[in-house]
Amino acid sequence: MRERVMGIETEYAVVYFPARGEGTRPTNLALYPLFEEYLATRVKSLPRALSLLRAKPGRFLENGMSFHYEGTPRAFEHGLLEIASPECRDPFSLLHYEAAKDALAEELREDVNQELARRGWRGEVRLLKSNVDSQGHTFGSHESYWIDDPLPVAQRLLIAPLWALCWLLTLPALAWLVLVSLLVAGAPLLLLLAPLAGLGLLGLARLIARFSSSWAARWRRAGQGLQTLPMRVAARLQSDPALLMRKLAWVEWPLRPMMPLHTALYQRFYFRAAVEGSAAFLVTRALYAGAGSIVWGRSPLLHVSQRAPYLRVLSAIFTHGDRRPLVEVRDLFFRPWSAFGRRRRLHLMLGDANLCDWSQVLRTGATALVLEAIEAQPDAGWPVLVDPLGALRALSANPGTPLRLRGGGEATALEIQQAVLDRVREVLGAPDLAWKRRILDMWQETLTLLDRDPDGLVDRVDWIAKRSLLRRDVPSRDDWPVLAREGARLVSAGDAGGEEGRLRGLAFRMLRTDHRYHELGPRGGHRRLRERGAIRELCDSEAVLRARHEPPADTRAHARGAAIREAFHRSLGGAATWHRVRLGLLDWRWLRDPLSVADRSARGR
Repeated sequence: MRERVMGIETEYAVVYFPARGEGTRPTNLALYPLFEEYLATRVKSLPRALSLLRAKPGRFLENGMSFHYEGTPRAFEHGLLEIASPECRDPFSLLHYEAAKDALAEELREDVNQELARRGWRGEVRLLKSNVDSQGHTFGSHESYWIDDPLPVAQRLLIAPLWALCWLLTLPALAWLVLVSLLVAGAPLLLLLAPLAGLGLLGLARLIARFSSSWAARWRRAGQGLQTLPMRVAARLQSDPALLMRKLAWVEWPLRPMMPLHTALYQRFYFRAAVEGSAAFLVTRALYAGAGSIVWGRSPLLHVSQRAPYLRVLSAIFTHGDRRPLVEVRDLFFRPWSAFGRRRRLHLMLGDANLCDWSQVLRTGATALVLEAIEAQPDAGWPVLVDPLGALRALSANPGTPLRLRGGGEATALEIQQAVLDRVREVLGAPDLAWKRRILDMWQETLTLLDRDPDGLVDRVDWIAKRSLLRRDVPSRDDWPVLAREGARLVSAGDAGGEEGRLRGLAFRMLRTDHRYHELGPRGGHRRLRERGAIRELCDSEAVLRARHEPPADTRAHARGAAIREAFHRSLGGAATWHRVRLGLLDWRWLRDPLSVADRSARGR
């Protein structure tokens, strides 16, 4: 049995709802500093260390989590709040940290709203734990698994020259990017030195004034300009803080032609067994891991998976435009030495953001068991779909649709899930840990209910729970096909009376229920179901409270959290990443092994 860690990165949509008559609204970028300000009042943390290639401002927390603002250069003002769990060894521990994330985000939302009210804003901020919004944007709930991905000696010998060639072609473009990043990193120092240079020029102007008044005036204006430069730059960035992101986006263009080369290399040799063996399982697990989403124009009205329409390729280094991958392999690019290691992080992009405990635990627990079984027997005859992403879209619209298998034949998503579960039991035998036995039992119970009585999972599976709320909004089944066909037109049309007006009201009610299900706080549809006892809970409230401040005791998150608390108590300052923590100026703690907890593996060397 190979040990592993797992984790989830959740992107929370930040939405400001203005009060009636409130003409302006703060951008998400303007709101984020308030989140960080109040974060400091609730947990100990260190700033996220800036990387030359991946600069994301944010914080690492004492419980091992990461907290930061996620935005793209084109829409940096309208970014997201991302909170990533610490590394966990089992899905039930991960569930407690997910609950702690949601609780922290909700409390910070309340803090920010109180601060906005003090500043005169009359609207309020709301947070959605969802994967889509009303404008069609999509957000992530990304999973990471530490897996075995060894390469045979022959493949290593073949890869080495190809890898060297790729990087030989990439290094000039990379050097350009690093150079520009260094210049940008040095800009604050230049701004600090500018006033001193300005004072020097003013002094020089006085000296020159004895000989030439015109030249003295020029030097004086230059000196005054340098003295006020930091204030002018600060004012410019404050008025348009996304300007820097937009201006720097162009520096990446020399790298773009290199990406297909790296992607081709990584797709050919890395994660082959894991992706090919698990793809059919991953897309069909939407049966119990999907969060559900209304889709106008197609029947049925409620689709199972929120992410299904947005995934376009099986694997890629980056997300470009709408080409979102099922598996992102960016670690092989940003940490190129990992190409010659035995273990790597499998980064999955297809997950829906779950609110039901059962769905959350089964999603990660079953995936971990499938990966373990594939590591043990990669050639055990795992089901393989002809078109995994097409299959995901098809089953999202109709869970019972037959899906084409490689080698001939068809199977439904439920049949594929049952075949994978049976194969996992055969390969792993009697599970060695209690959580694995529990996951296998939950998995079988879920598949049985999906086959015999799907509504029996209304208290455990998000899309089925959401469907129950939508059926309450629109009890007549005759209205559903009409709304599916005409919904887009109805919500964009003006006010109408009669039957048209009735259907338009139903369409808006369903949209409100769809999105409000995911809202954190007392208005949230899922929250209300939970408070009524209509959702089965698996969380231990005391474990969730501990997870707010304590990292897992059996992964490198423990060493990270200990270092962050030490820096806080000793007033050292510093910075942190997933792989290292700096205390003060020179004390580095390296966290190379995700499974290691001891300081001996974390202290600088």
